[in-house]
Amino acid sequence: MVPSLAGLRRKVMTTLAVAFCIVFACNTIAGAQVVDKAAETNVAEANVGAISLKELGRGTDVVFSANDEPLTVSLPVPDGLTATALIGTVTAPIDFSRGWIEVSADGRPISRVEFDAAQVGQGLPISIPLAGLAVIDRSIAVSMIGHLVPVDDRCYDRSNYQPLALRNTSIVYDGTEAQPSTVSNFFPPILRKATIYLANSRSQAQQTAALLLSASIVNRYGSQPDAVVLAELPAGQSLPDSVPGLFERNILVGAEGEGGIDLAAGPSGYPVLRLTGDDRSLVPQVNLLAANFNGFWAASQALTASAKAVAEISRDVVPVGDLRLGSLTSSGLEHVQVEVPFTQSQLGRAMKNVTVRMIGTYVPMPSTRSAQLSFSVGDQRLDSRAVDNSGRFDIEFTIPDELVTREMNVTAALDVSGDFQCGSSNGSTLTIDPESTISSNVAEPANPGGFQSLPQSMLPIVEVGTTRGDFADTVRAQRVLVQMQRLSYLPLQPRVQSFVDAASSPLPAVLVAADGKLPDGVDLDLPMETADQGLLRLRGLQFNAPYGSMQVAVVPNHEIVVVTSNGDAVDVDNMLNWLEGDPARFGRLAGDVLVAPRDVDPFDISVNLAPVSGAKTSDDDSGISSTTIGLIAAGTAALVVISVGGVLFFRRRSQ
Repeated sequence: MVPSLAGLRRKVMTTLAVAFCIVFACNTIAGAQVVDKAAETNVAEANVGAISLKELGRGTDVVFSANDEPLTVSLPVPDGLTATALIGTVTAPIDFSRGWIEVSADGRPISRVEFDAAQVGQGLPISIPLAGLAVIDRSIAVSMIGHLVPVDDRCYDRSNYQPLALRNTSIVYDGTEAQPSTVSNFFPPILRKATIYLANSRSQAQQTAALLLSASIVNRYGSQPDAVVLAELPAGQSLPDSVPGLFERNILVGAEGEGGIDLAAGPSGYPVLRLTGDDRSLVPQVNLLAANFNGFWAASQALTASAKAVAEISRDVVPVGDLRLGSLTSSGLEHVQVEVPFTQSQLGRAMKNVTVRMIGTYVPMPSTRSAQLSFSVGDQRLDSRAVDNSGRFDIEFTIPDELVTREMNVTAALDVSGDFQCGSSNGSTLTIDPESTISSNVAEPANPGGFQSLPQSMLPIVEVGTTRGDFADTVRAQRVLVQMQRLSYLPLQPRVQSFVDAASSPLPAVLVAADGKLPDGVDLDLPMETADQGLLRLRGLQFNAPYGSMQVAVVPNHEIVVVTSNGDAVDVDNMLNWLEGDPARFGRLAGDVLVAPRDVDPFDISVNLAPVSGAKTSDDDSGISSTTIGLIAAGTAALVVISVGGVLFFRRRSQ
């Protein structure tokens, strides 16, 4: 599969309990259209059609192993629907004569599709029938193996070449979505939109409940591009009357009554998940719901990523097995590679002094071959040594602090040299043991800093304070938290306080002062106050021009995120709209300040941080190099009345 937004390649291994056959279609597979989720359509009459794997939180391509290893994929089946086919286009490299895709279930072959180079030259549409397969926990499992025969049966390591793949993959559904009848089946395995209504939008308890629920939903649906939005319950209504679209749900927090969770029929006839309770009992109901999400969403967890590792407490030493990465093993001839991806948020902390202990096995080399075992992070090799005949290794190495990032990937590689007899040489296998460990200490302040410290520096509890305490500010805080949650493997736990209390708390905080006005007695030392004005002008922020900003500041022992403007909350909203315009945009932010001038593209800068090597920003397309910017800034600094030198600009990293 294509890596997810987080950039981590996860393996999803699900027990096979299905049997099906595969039908080969030569050139004319036509995918049905997906229903427009924004349309006011009666859900019972909606035609679902084809849904891309991208909407399920995955890339659209199914990539087969070069070593004939089986690929197992779980596919969601929402209530009331039948998955009829998995469709896509087969692509392959040019240096092969023929190939096939085998389909199996329960360890026995079911069917296979054969093709030659001429057939897949422009891409070969195929359809894999799914109708009739057993549905377990609202999902079905399919397993496929792809195999290519090289031209003239040449013998070489295929792992270095373009893989066989099923591109632009979608699932075709039939039937109509069934509306939930109980709390336990309220959340569908595919979620397009969840609307959370607040009965009293000025209640801090309801605000906290809505933010907690938002973070929990985003966390549980992983990389699905779902929309989680807040709304005020209209005056005079006890339940929302809006009609949900396909794979959409309505939720009400703060309804009158004793603390509880139930399903109620709204005025439109569609079910609403209702969380009742007063200021003391409401938040515990949300926590109860979140604690039981695993039972509600078994299928959802299977289709987006491997089960999330939720640490009860941040630990100094975490076994690799606790990361739930699946089978960490690979085979090949000359180069065998296993990757161990992890994030700081997955380990529940901002990290420093990271040490990795890798334990594992490999197939001992025959006397005619030798091999080198190495461990790398990015392009930097951290350990390398020749292997012996024991077939085991136990190696410890440190990841330098300058290589510690939000997301990391340790690559174990076995490079084999010597005599290879085509067709008769056995391959090598490399396996990482789940008892391998990752050790670290808490970094205070976070490393790296600024936007790259998010979300790990906000875990687990994050205070939320807004200057006005109204619904509009709650929405702004929620939009920021949702952006951070999409990058986090652990759920954020927001807690709404007054702005003064949140700003003075020893815990990390998200602070919203949309109009730029701070309460009396609050003095925040923000990066923008010492930013180089000459460089700001160069990037498009003119003197006294309106702008919104998001700033990451370090206060004693923790970070705060401040969303503000120089006078107009509209500029904050425009900045948040820009961030939401590209799902990957927030994760690419670098530096510690995002500046959003009115009618000018936002840009990120570094004020209190050193530049990140190799980072890129949107000025890649400006035609002005970073060197030129620095020279111009140096020449203009003396002409600017308010100027502080030494501000470091850098390019936003591309994903």
